[in-house]
Amino acid sequence: MVNLLTYLDFIKKFFNDHLQVNTVLVGDKKDITGKTNILYPLANIEYLDKAIKDSQDVYRYEIIIASLSNEEIELSVINDCNMIGDDMVAYFENTDRFEDLEIFNNVTLKPFTDSFGDRVAGVTFVVSMTGFREACDATIPIKKENDL
Repeated sequence: MVNLLTYLDFIKKFFNDHLQVNTVLVGDKKDITGKTNILYPLANIEYLDKAIKDSQDVYRYEIIIASLSNEEIELSVINDCNMIGDDMVAYFENTDRFEDLEIFNNVTLKPFTDSFGDRVAGVTFVVSMTGFREACDATIPIKKENDL
């Protein structure tokens, strides 16, 4: 069974293996400012929520891809970050390495400029990953009537 941590590991591994990403962080985007030794471009993965839809678990993660920027290169930086985001969607969309995994490929990449202590630009987007939900009440850790 696939769960929140399994999907997180899949995403982290993708970004750690991507040749254009130098730093991979996991956590709330507000915490990026407190990080030291960031080597850009960076990918930040934030778990948002889980939805249960019939026999499916749907996990949503917000991804930030950012790099150092200034007014002269901002659109170039955003373009490069767009390409990395597209790589991620294409990778999970076209892979059969992960049994029980589907990524929703309707993803909107939104550009931004910000300061995480450094002036950066990039994109942010939400990916939804779904897998089969094992809804078997025999595995629920509750007391049975004879245990009472």
